[in-house]
Amino acid sequence: MEIQASRGPPPRVPPVVHNGVRYEQVMNPAAFGHDQVSGYLAAFDDKSGARLWVAKVYDVEYVDYLEGDVQDVFFTKLELVPGKNQLLIENDEGEKFIFDLKLQSVSRLPGPPARRFRLGPGDRTEDDFK
Repeated sequence: MEIQASRGPPPRVPPVVHNGVRYEQVMNPAAFGHDQVSGYLAAFDDKSGARLWVAKVYDVEYVDYLEGDVQDVFFTKLELVPGKNQLLIENDEGEKFIFDLKLQSVSRLPGPPARRFRLGPGDRTEDDFK
């Protein structure tokens, strides 16, 4: 049984253009064969629009009995780090990441743990809805 919940549309985060390349969040990468619906960054040639690469920034953990769209975690911020060849990415769980554009590698910045859906004492589980 799937528990129904609702969520507004994902935040609209403007792309970043740097050295002729446009960087943006991939909306629905699962439609292109990736393993989750959010958490991916893509690079495009800014003139031709040709996709150069796609990289996963973070994993999203899903639980089976909740609707998938309420568990998706989208970018809320995408900006160039001044003086560096890096992007700062923040998601709607409060996590922050640095994406190195030259190495195409990602590092999670220290901070509070993600506010992912977790069951606590007294919370209802899938069995409560059977």
